[in-house]
Amino acid sequence: MIESWLAAILRCPTCGEGLHADESRAVCARRHSWPIEDGVLRFAPPDSYARSFGFQWTRFNRLQLDTGDRRESEETLRDKTGLTPDDVRGKVVLDAGCGMGRFTDVISRWGADGVVGVDLSDAAFAARRNVRGDNASFIRADLRCLPFRSRSFDLILSLGVLHHTPSTRDSFKRLLPFLKPGGTIAVWVYDRHMNVTHAGSRVIRPITSRMDPQRLLHLVQSAVPRLHAVKQRLPTFAHQAVNVLIPCSEHPDPEWRVLNTYDWYSPRYQWKHSYEEVEQWLRDAGLIQIERLPFPVAVRGQAPP
Repeated sequence: MIESWLAAILRCPTCGEGLHADESRAVCARRHSWPIEDGVLRFAPPDSYARSFGFQWTRFNRLQLDTGDRRESEETLRDKTGLTPDDVRGKVVLDAGCGMGRFTDVISRWGADGVVGVDLSDAAFAARRNVRGDNASFIRADLRCLPFRSRSFDLILSLGVLHHTPSTRDSFKRLLPFLKPGGTIAVWVYDRHMNVTHAGSRVIRPITSRMDPQRLLHLVQSAVPRLHAVKQRLPTFAHQAVNVLIPCSEHPDPEWRVLNTYDWYSPRYQWKHSYEEVEQWLRDAGLIQIERLPFPVAVRGQAPP
């Protein structure tokens, strides 16, 4: 069943009518019908340009969850949004592009009244299994066609997602109608300087982004440990040169290195942007209190009250 707080803000993406749900589907007054599968309300088709992410987060479905003393996802959320538990507690939150739920999990634990994780891929099912709080729900939908009533969310965050859509700016603009007056939106997108620091991938990615996900993962699993071992023996300048020519994750955890490298080479779309560019999007949308955060390129702003 759909939680009451979520049912209150859901709208049919086809006609805008409210939705009524049972265990298996949600239906609007005009009889548009949407299936509920494994607790996930599905508006998006089974396959899309985000297929590689569905594969990725099914394979690495729990790696990035905070466990025990490890709080990497929580720290990353703070760095890329400037948010604290006090900013989240009692709010209704949209995690736009939730992946396997790493940030949805943090928002849920921080005491949001409700948090909706939305993803276009099968990752939404992994997220549903990972985040079991009563205040968290998951929807499979396209960020460019969201099934919500306007002005539904106190806080919208989208971290590392918008630049993987056909148009980063257009996808950002599609989120804004769902932000409440006085609400905050926080986004993180790839830095334009990566065109220099990751120059070699501009030659490699046209090949890898078209590969079968399983085949690409096997290639990354084979190459990354070898490349990492070679780089550790190189002087600093040579190490940096290899990183430019063949970008590869430097994460201290070997499995994260594989995941992050696969994540870099697999997506169909991978745009890069500058602070100035993203800040202009917020200004054009009429947002206020625009803030440039230290992690490039992370920006947040507020809807006028």
